[in-house]
Amino acid sequence: MNTEFLLAFSVYGLILAIISYSFYKKSKNAQDFMLGNRSLNYVATAIATHSSDMSIWLFMGLPGSVYLFGMKQAWIPVGLVCGMFLTWHYVAQQLRTATEKYNSYTLSSYFEKRFNDTSGSLRLISAFLALLFFVFYISSGLVAMGNMFESVFHIDYYCGTFIGLLITLIYTLAGGFIGVAWCDLFQGLFLLIMIMLVPFFGYQLLPNGWTTITDVAHLKSISLSMIPHSFKEIISCVLLATSWGLGYFGQPHILVNFMGSKSGSSIKKAKYIGMTWQCITLSAAVLVGLIGIGLFTNTLTNNELIFVEMVQLLFSPFIAGFVLCAIIAAGLTTIDTQILVSGSIFAEDIYKQFFNKKATDKKMLFISRAGVIIISLISFVIACTRISSVYGLVDYAWTGLGSSFGPVILTSLYCKKITKHGTIVGMIVGGLIAALWPWAGSTIPAMIPGFFSNLTIILLLSKKK
Repeated sequence: MNTEFLLAFSVYGLILAIISYSFYKKSKNAQDFMLGNRSLNYVATAIATHSSDMSIWLFMGLPGSVYLFGMKQAWIPVGLVCGMFLTWHYVAQQLRTATEKYNSYTLSSYFEKRFNDTSGSLRLISAFLALLFFVFYISSGLVAMGNMFESVFHIDYYCGTFIGLLITLIYTLAGGFIGVAWCDLFQGLFLLIMIMLVPFFGYQLLPNGWTTITDVAHLKSISLSMIPHSFKEIISCVLLATSWGLGYFGQPHILVNFMGSKSGSSIKKAKYIGMTWQCITLSAAVLVGLIGIGLFTNTLTNNELIFVEMVQLLFSPFIAGFVLCAIIAAGLTTIDTQILVSGSIFAEDIYKQFFNKKATDKKMLFISRAGVIIISLISFVIACTRISSVYGLVDYAWTGLGSSFGPVILTSLYCKKITKHGTIVGMIVGGLIAALWPWAGSTIPAMIPGFFSNLTIILLLSKKK
């Protein structure tokens, strides 16, 4: 069985290698490596943006939480869809135009030029916060891949984690931004098909269809209703949806796809393709969790492996191997963009800004690739500690990036009177709240106080008339 799984996985890896290698010679300098000369077409922009967003959480965190806690968890997808739509509508085209105007290849360089900060402090602080939360985000994908390799292939967790990282590094280093985007396009379409197939076939195995799910849910006291039954539940659901939705405004690995898009008109077309992809995949993930309630009456030891268990139950080993490659695809499409952006930040905002302002294009390309490797290895060390679940790591990193950068992105695009001092203070406060809030023991999601504290400080310290 393991041999057939590995064969399917090997074929999948070969396809990625071919795609990335075809773009190897197009990364002639650091600018090509970071943003691909802003040449991404609207289809690639749409799918790469959304597949970079979802991560393995789509196959493990979301279905697992629905399987364990019921349909109240479906408020997370509601928040994500609303947040992403608003980001497409109010940020995508505007950020594409602004970063081209200021000739910026990273958010940190954009902030520095937008606020005319000659001290370098804004660039350094924003770069530090981005890298800090990125290492946790990248490690979440590595943890998920390690769990999957351990569960499916019976490969040691640490070896599985390293294999996942190695695959990502190879095609990211080879293809750069354009190579990563086209690999993400392929993987995004692939995982879309796979995540639709599993609930379709899974439902066929339920003895009495929906009745089976409702009966088991009743026995386990799992609610299948999204409608809150009390004022406290209403507040809880709204906060949950809002906290995830707000995060979109400040995710560099998502925003970079807007920055690399060919034009503003491409973004307009990409919005509807991307939103359709997101709605379908999130709905299918929720269905996996729901159907899992009826299929696995004895609660799984690890609820985040619900998709894996269902695939192994439904398909022959070779077919199951291909379907499970969708989990790898979800992980790779997020990790590749994150380590690419991290390498860009390392080279553009740290090395060039503070160590070698006259670095040549060839040197910058080398440092960008070196940064990709360094950040990846740090994330690997965190993943090896197994300090949290996939859901927990994603939540922590998503909140940190959203709280630190979301308000800054919005105010930089729409407010003319904000200052660099307000931006720096707000960014630090938002980042600190996001980083420390989980230890406060509050039931309020960290994104809410982090995001709005940042926004309030920026507005309070803006220029007066």
